Amino acid sequence: MLATIVDPGYKLALFLHILAVVLAFGPTFGYAFFFSVTPQFPRATPAVIAGIQKIDRYLVTPGMLVLLLAGIYLLADGPWQTSDAFVGVGFLAIIVLFGLQHGFFRPQSARARELAERDLKTGDELSSEFTAISERLSKVGSLAGLIVVVTVFFMAYKPFL
Repeated sequence: MLATIVDPGYKLALFLHILAVVLAFGPTFGYAFFFSVTPQFPRATPAVIAGIQKIDRYLVTPGMLVLLLAGIYLLADGPWQTSDAFVGVGFLAIIVLFGLQHGFFRPQSARARELAERDLKTGDELSSEFTAISERLSKVGSLAGLIVVVTVFFMAYKPFL
């Protein structure tokens, strides 16, 4: 049996696509653990959020961009059709995740950091306003994580082919 020769550009794009998923979304699954220490160490909260913001700026957003561009290349160079279910799921997921990242997570994280810094100027407790934003971030973060997991399943399993 002869092995199928695959375009090296396709293999490189596939590598970049997978690497981008790992770099963009892998760290986000740890955010809940970072936030879990803030009740015991409220003074660390602004630094925790600053670290999350740095990850978002330098890993999540660029990784999502590489993921999208590599996905477009894979679609154009591979045997896939835009009608394949996993392609639609992937594009829908990245659009929703870009929207959540820039329309929800960035502004809410910035607001949470501002509130934490404000609250800690007057004591060692975080306000109910901070707690409410933290809970919203957690709920929407869980939804974003589910989107990532379901999308990875569709990419790996490719149902309906």
